[in-house]
Amino acid sequence: MEPASRDPRTRVLYDLAREFAAQLELGQLLPLITAKCREVLDAEGVAILLLDRERGDLYFPYYSQRDPEVGAKLAAQRVPIDRSFAGSVLKSARAERVDDLAGDPRHYRGVDRSTGVTTQSMLAAPLIARGEPMGVIEAINHLDGPFKDEDLSLLESLAEVIAIALSNADRFAQIQTSEQVLRRQVGALRSDLVKLDLEREIIGTSPAMAQVLSLIASAAASSIRVLIEGETGAGKELVARAIHRASNRAGGPFIAVNCAAFTETLLESELFGHRRGAFTGASSDEPGVFRAASGGVILLDEVGEMPSPMQAKLLRVLQEGEITPVGESRPQKVDVRVLSATNRGLRAAVEAKTFREDLYHRLAVFPIRVPPLRDRREDIPLLASRFLARYSQESGKRIGRIEADALDALVRFNWPGNVRQLQNEIERAVALAADGQSIACSHLWAAVAGSAEKIATRDAAGASPSLDDLEGQSQPLAQATAEFQRRYIASVLARTGGKVTQAAHLLGISRVALHKRIKQQTAG
Repeated sequence: MEPASRDPRTRVLYDLAREFAAQLELGQLLPLITAKCREVLDAEGVAILLLDRERGDLYFPYYSQRDPEVGAKLAAQRVPIDRSFAGSVLKSARAERVDDLAGDPRHYRGVDRSTGVTTQSMLAAPLIARGEPMGVIEAINHLDGPFKDEDLSLLESLAEVIAIALSNADRFAQIQTSEQVLRRQVGALRSDLVKLDLEREIIGTSPAMAQVLSLIASAAASSIRVLIEGETGAGKELVARAIHRASNRAGGPFIAVNCAAFTETLLESELFGHRRGAFTGASSDEPGVFRAASGGVILLDEVGEMPSPMQAKLLRVLQEGEITPVGESRPQKVDVRVLSATNRGLRAAVEAKTFREDLYHRLAVFPIRVPPLRDRREDIPLLASRFLARYSQESGKRIGRIEADALDALVRFNWPGNVRQLQNEIERAVALAADGQSIACSHLWAAVAGSAEKIATRDAAGASPSLDDLEGQSQPLAQATAEFQRRYIASVLARTGGKVTQAAHLLGISRVALHKRIKQQTAG
């Protein structure tokens, strides 16, 4: 409600109270208060002095004066409470008017010396909010004669409003700071949870996979477009899902579209949607993936198989941020992050003129290459162990381990189908094995088990490698020693369920050294 009084000063007080209460940002509130008070009091300058409880003095957070240089000079000025007019007002908690400040013993001349301003008359009122002193507001040198009693009365009333406004702004700043701290803590916790999630989904401790995980974290921290390259089965969609989960779009949908699975017309409809009757069979309106994934992430898998006309339409979407559904003439804005994946070299496709170069540069801003499994063989024991645990649990069987020779065969195989093929192989082996058995070479696909008859026929109980394994073989000592080491390392990895750190501890070498030996052995 507006005040019933017609007193212009009451109206001014009411209007200023509303204006001050509406501003919660201290950086905006201080200039507003000092400027408005200087205007209504017809003063040369108005200053707010706030109490520094730790130092026991007053400081100037803001000063409004006709000469803007004065405020800058006051920024570093401190005012003692015991030897200043402002300090006296703060301690007495009463507003005061002084017409001849130069003759007042409480006048602190340090301010005049630093600014070059001669303070003749002054009004000062304490700023007290919720019973706590905050500081003082001063009006300096009335422009038309001395200050009057009504000026002091108005400043005193304004001081009550100003103190509450400053207190509210201070509390608002504290809440914002607390929110920022909480947001950082939540972000750090979320980052840790995402990291744990990534380590569960994207399995591997090899340097190659460590680099992939690092790139995922970098890509997730921005909205940059990512092109994920890798062979079939290498885990490109897992990488895309990991970027989604670790990004600020984690709360939105994730939709993967295989571009190779649709004809040109159907792909356009799948991505951009269509209007009813746009083509034969279009019996209803469909939003399309770009609108369905609003606020989230789209993965365009096998983007290299996209027909040329669709490439041009996708380029426009990436440039303009809008789609045009099939059968519609008006474009529609979309809010979606686009990731893409390919199992063939898009750069070569660009050079062969089968893929647009401008689209390639739009998609491949941040490329991530997922290495094939044969390039990170040291991860195979851990992957196999995880898949074994999963499928043993699903089948209800107690299959505790993979025998050393079987694990050796898994590590040595080249896996053209990559992680997906290894996963299928372990699932098949679990299905073949009896409850309580270990996975042996006899449970593996013949091509995986290889031609080592002795290894392939070893009984299900399994045994650690011994000199008997090399019996009848004529080979140099160094070669025989290397072969024994290879089999022994495979045996220890099998016992630890593929845990490289634990295996390294049992072998008495560092984790890095074990990684290096595995890589050397598999490279040979």
